[in-house]
Amino acid sequence: MNKQRKIKRICALLIATMFSFVAYAQDEYSDGSSDYTEDYSDYSDDGSGGGGEEEVPDRYGRFINLYPGCEDNEPSEIYDAQKKKPGLILPIFPGGGEVEFSRYVFHHQQGIEVVDSVAPGKGPDGGDLQYLLRGTVLVRVTIDRCGKAVNPEIIKGVCEEYDTEALEIMSDLPIFKPGELDGIRVKVALSVPVYYTRKHPKPKRPEDEYYYDDTYGY
Repeated sequence: MNKQRKIKRICALLIATMFSFVAYAQDEYSDGSSDYTEDYSDYSDDGSGGGGEEEVPDRYGRFINLYPGCEDNEPSEIYDAQKKKPGLILPIFPGGGEVEFSRYVFHHQQGIEVVDSVAPGKGPDGGDLQYLLRGTVLVRVTIDRCGKAVNPEIIKGVCEEYDTEALEIMSDLPIFKPGELDGIRVKVALSVPVYYTRKHPKPKRPEDEYYYDDTYGY
């Protein structure tokens, strides 16, 4: 009997200890005071920290005050980023490298759609199925010694609409950190692709239905 009582006492003690630990863990993890509490407020999908639109100006304006009042009006050699001259440090896009640059370009495209061909009767409900013109516009743009994007030009175009939009995006890029060669700022030409890959037009949203009251004959 004494042995059974001892076993029951041990079991009761273990159960009480377990519930005490669970209660402590819930308090520790629920109020945000624990080191193990997951807090995503300092992260965003762009890796810049924080979240929301207020972070965008800070991210892309990173190099605005790097060389205040800088004007690059004097002629100088332009180095081609594609040729990879030894010692050449390429311009740095604010907020990140090539991935962030590509993301910036993508998010500044306005969703222009140019129909390339139509397949009658192949669409939903027997309607026409439109195929969009697809391709990649390649733009050459120079990052001058002040970090400004200047003189964009089309290297390989697709159509007037896509080419025009690509040039507009390249003409309005944020300030880069300028490229360098042997510790001296230099002009560097970048070749930037702007992709148009959508196969079909975006489905149109159904028109909103508005209540119409003809009581007063309006």
